[in-house]
Order: sequence, then structure tokens, then C-alpha cells
Amino acid sequence: MPKSSKGQKLSRYLVFISHSSMDAWISRVMVEKIEALGAGCWLDEKNLEGGDVIPDEIIRGIEACQEAIVLISPNSVNSRWVSFEIGAVLAQHKRVTPILNNVRRVEMAPMKDIKSIDLNKFEEFLAQLERRVAQTRSKRKASHGI
Repeated sequence: MPKSSKGQKLSRYLVFISHSSMDAWISRVMVEKIEALGAGCWLDEKNLEGGDVIPDEIIRGIEACQEAIVLISPNSVNSRWVSFEIGAVLAQHKRVTPILNNVRRVEMAPMKDIKSIDLNKFEEFLAQLERRVAQTRSKRKASHGI
């Protein structure tokens, strides 16, 4: 099992959460809501440990995930880590959903062509995610003859 997925089952649908550390409270609430659907989350403060090589662990975390969300806020638009994470997710051709918090679409330049969801409508994302998680579970059960 990859080190970055400590405590996570590889068979569990996993969502990578990209955010500014200044938005940590919001990201933790997002994690709670996602985990309530039965999906797991990769979150820096939960998955990184002292001594970890941060870029390597971020890449491993993204590799372990089925998709990512990026909390785009005034705090994250100029974050080098958020930019790094966006680039890594896009390079792996994984679904990424920008979640906008007090920013306009034009401020999310690297993802301007990707459908975003306003944080005030996060339930829309959760409903979409719930469908993807259910589809993944159905496919896994079918492939295992369950």
C-alpha cells in the first residue's frame, strides 16, 4: 500500500483535497462531508508526517486517488503548493473539480476550462461524487462476481 494512503484501503474511493493551509478549517469540513458518503480523502494535515518529502508524498497521494478537488480561494490563487498539486492532478489525467470560495472563475487560470462549483453549492459536488462512488462500487462488485 502506498505510504501516502496510510490508513486508507486501496479499494476505497479516494479524493485528493488541494487547498491553502490558510483554508484548513474549510478543507476539514469538506473532508467530513466526503467521508460521510463512504469515500476516503487524502489531506495534507492528515496524511503527511514529519520527515516526509512533501512533493513525493503529494504525488503518491494523487496517484492513490480517483479524483481531486481544489479549493480556490484568495488564499490559494497564488499558492505554489496548490499550483503544484493542480499540475500533478492534470498530468495524471484525473478528474479535478475546482471549488470556488470568494473568487471569480477568471482567477483559476490553469483550470479555466474545467467546470467549477461554488463552495456555497458544495452539495452539488457531493451529489455528483456520491454517484461516482456508487458506480465504482458496482463495477468492483461485478468484477469480483459479488
